[in-house]
Amino acid sequence: MSMATRTQTQSPAPHVCDRHDLIRVHGARVNNLKDVSVEIPKRRLTVFTGVSGSGKSSLVFGTIAAESQRMINETYSAFVQGFMPTLARPEVDVLEGLTTAIIVDQERMGADPRSTVGTATDANAMLRILFSRLGQPHIGSPQAFSFNVASISGAGAVAFERGGKTVKERRSFSITGGMCPRCEGRGSVTDFDLSQLFDDSKSLAEGAILVPGYTVNSFFTVQVYMGSGHLDPDKPIRKYTKKEMQDFLHHEPVRVKVNGVNVTYEGLIPRTGSRCSRICGRSWTGRSPSLPVPSAAAPGSARRHGRRRSSGSTSPTRVRCRSATSPSGCGVWTNRRWRHC
Repeated sequence: MSMATRTQTQSPAPHVCDRHDLIRVHGARVNNLKDVSVEIPKRRLTVFTGVSGSGKSSLVFGTIAAESQRMINETYSAFVQGFMPTLARPEVDVLEGLTTAIIVDQERMGADPRSTVGTATDANAMLRILFSRLGQPHIGSPQAFSFNVASISGAGAVAFERGGKTVKERRSFSITGGMCPRCEGRGSVTDFDLSQLFDDSKSLAEGAILVPGYTVNSFFTVQVYMGSGHLDPDKPIRKYTKKEMQDFLHHEPVRVKVNGVNVTYEGLIPRTGSRCSRICGRSWTGRSPSLPVPSAAAPGSARRHGRRRSSGSTSPTRVRCRSATSPSGCGVWTNRRWRHC
């Protein structure tokens, strides 16, 4: 009877996750902390909450993570430590049970927007292996599930020795990657807002081009498009054929003769995007939408993109600015307004 009573009063066995060591912090005095002591269980999700300025970041980042990083840096050679920042020991009486810490704070992880928590912790590599083995349908190696690897292919002749003779064979290879060829794995593309470049209801003779400095009587700008022979100056832009629109916007630089003068004809987009950048080092800033990419061209990579923006957001795209040698001076065109540099 006594044995049964003693068994019922015993506390239940601890969970397997709670059988591991603890991270013990005693007497933390970093920033606004005042002798804070806490024990944090490992292999558990621990959340620190509190009002602004209560010391959450000081305890997590300034004390625990800082000491973990400092201990890792001490394992490198003296030569490598000379190129690393010197980290001070946090003000704390006891700090034990630390392991390697992966710090994910509110700052950007890197200059490349492809840098994510998954790429920094190598979790993406493990997920790619998992999807490549269990994914249905199967589309290839783990690289096929990576938005940083592009699909490439190639072929050529190779020469090698066989039986004392030089033998040539044709070999080919292909790599299936998950990078979208249009957005390059970023999830969105920044394109020109054509409504800022021209008014499609007008013709070139009526002043359809809205780029500053492109007036109808300007010989080296609009007159080149009107007299090149590629476009009908009296035809509204919205009635252009696909070939005419291609010649108007993206034509490669060619030499044409306008009114007996040899000039260079070039599409409106490459012309406005590069000419003034070479002259005065600045670019005309026009509004252009950042368009989300609905799907990637690589097989099975419909949603493997980088950061994605909504279709309603807009971001400035540098196109060109007028040269300082122009009558109105150097400036930028933004939001349908001319602003001097």
